[in-house]
Amino acid sequence: MSQKQNNLRLVEVPTSEGALLVPYEIRRSRRARHIRLSVGLHNHALLSVPWRCAFVEAVEFLRSQGDWLSRNLSEHPTRTSLREYLERHPRLYGLGRAFRLTQGFTRSKPFYVYSTETDEVELRISAEGDQEPNLVRLVREFAQEIIDLRTRELAKIADVSIKRVSVRDQATRWGSCSSTGTISLNWRLVLLRPNLQDHVIYHELAHVQEMNHSASFWSLLREYDANTDAHNEQLNSAGARLMPLGRS
Repeated sequence: MSQKQNNLRLVEVPTSEGALLVPYEIRRSRRARHIRLSVGLHNHALLSVPWRCAFVEAVEFLRSQGDWLSRNLSEHPTRTSLREYLERHPRLYGLGRAFRLTQGFTRSKPFYVYSTETDEVELRISAEGDQEPNLVRLVREFAQEIIDLRTRELAKIADVSIKRVSVRDQATRWGSCSSTGTISLNWRLVLLRPNLQDHVIYHELAHVQEMNHSASFWSLLREYDANTDAHNEQLNSAGARLMPLGRS
């Protein structure tokens, strides 16, 4: 992957066919008078903006061009390797902890083991075949256990009754809650820092009691998480960065 591709950001853009994750680059020019949108060499959105254009203004313009981007980008954003990401960021998160990650190979069945005493997690995958799907599968198994445990732990703290916790591979959402009390969460939560991971879980626990985004819902969520507003903003940027990971 080139240095230019590494420098691209990702943003979720609404389109008439649903949300689209778009890689983009902003270039500032003293000659530019208006924001101009084109497709860059790496099949990314290239924004040429006036020198003093605010970052937020540029991104909002980009998000308003969803259907144009859907037509003109030849494919969805380049899939990002989970293996490469974890090599750069050797951490997995869960149970309110940051686990230092080590990876290796095994000749037997792939496995993971973690310790809450040392805050370490070890992943062992087969050296045969394509390592990426094997790693994704193992991280998802770890996520299933850890996220289920943490959700039930926080449900007790919040005094909320839940029926089932499902860990899935949602495309753009961190989680959802059904009317029957089943909470579905994205396995990529184990890539989120503990405060953000807990915020997502509390969000869905609040939905068990308030199946909407009314004032009552937000009031309840702020009781669970006093930093709700800040965490919501941080999740937006985290989602653009983490949602493409581990996709086939």
